[in-house]
Amino acid sequence: MPSGSIFMTPGVLRDLKTEATYDIPADLRVHPVGSLVTYTLAAPRTVGSITRGLAGMTIANSAVDDEAGRLIPLSAALRGAYPERTRVRFYGTPDEVSGVDALGPVIGTPARRVDVVDLTESAPADLSDLGVSIEQDAEDKSDFPRNQLYYHVGPETAWTTRIHTCTALAMWSRTAGISYLSHADSNTPSKRIADHMTEFFTDVLKAGAVLSTPGELSIVLFTAEDTLVGRATSVQSVLGALNHLGATHTRAFYDHARCHIAGPDDAVVVSAGAAPRVLLCYADHMERLLYLYTFRGERNVRDLLVEVLKSAEPNREFESKAYPAAKKARSQGDEQLYRLLVALVGLTEEDAAEQWG
Repeated sequence: MPSGSIFMTPGVLRDLKTEATYDIPADLRVHPVGSLVTYTLAAPRTVGSITRGLAGMTIANSAVDDEAGRLIPLSAALRGAYPERTRVRFYGTPDEVSGVDALGPVIGTPARRVDVVDLTESAPADLSDLGVSIEQDAEDKSDFPRNQLYYHVGPETAWTTRIHTCTALAMWSRTAGISYLSHADSNTPSKRIADHMTEFFTDVLKAGAVLSTPGELSIVLFTAEDTLVGRATSVQSVLGALNHLGATHTRAFYDHARCHIAGPDDAVVVSAGAAPRVLLCYADHMERLLYLYTFRGERNVRDLLVEVLKSAEPNREFESKAYPAAKKARSQGDEQLYRLLVALVGLTEEDAAEQWG
């Protein structure tokens, strides 16, 4: 898409390269004069669509290159917030960059993805047993009224769940022994998220943490796969908060931020003594262990599976996953695990020999 700026009045757009001007229909006149935008044409002289900001540009020497080869200076608040040569989407006017999105294009890429599922335990049936409940910063939508907050900063254990189109942000400082947790939708104000993030970073620095130290910070965005796509999403509400932070805090966030693809039944948990993690509901936890044992077979997974199976109630619904795991266990001479898998689906060993072979 070509790039331009809103020129003279909200009804005129000027192309940054050609300097040609185009009429903006009344229903698209929502951007202030001077705003940098990308656009398409509906007719030779009429704009068909407008998107705020410019994409694919590079930070260099406290400025950003635009498509016309000019350097647009970063605002004072953004200088030093991102490494040199970082490619970004940016917002502002031809005179100054007022906002930057450097993480949006990369947060879902393999280099930024992590899996923080805790395989040692499943989530309790009553999630309120985990501690403080964090809900969306909006009208109360929760089924878990006990200990509910909209933001968490501190040493207490806190949790959130029901991540459908929302994004949970979790942060932890090893030195300070405190965590942050919030749960945003696409309408959550980025400035409000930033205020609580600033509280977290301020407390972390007061505790003597050095943000650039490897392993000091753990920062994870928990969201659904399809929520990573598009600009008017909960991910963008969270990432937009970076334009309201101090440069030091933004740089720490940019350097450490990772992404975990979460399911709606997953529980995101933060605490004083550990990095953010996900606890799966019992059924998902059992199926994850069965799958990992069958197809990867690490010894620690086998041992975790055995411990879970020792107290498991028989459930025939696990049979499709238990059968290949039992077949593998028998092939490896692991009779303890084999017998536990037979019991998991409510079979006797005679029934299993007949039905599973």
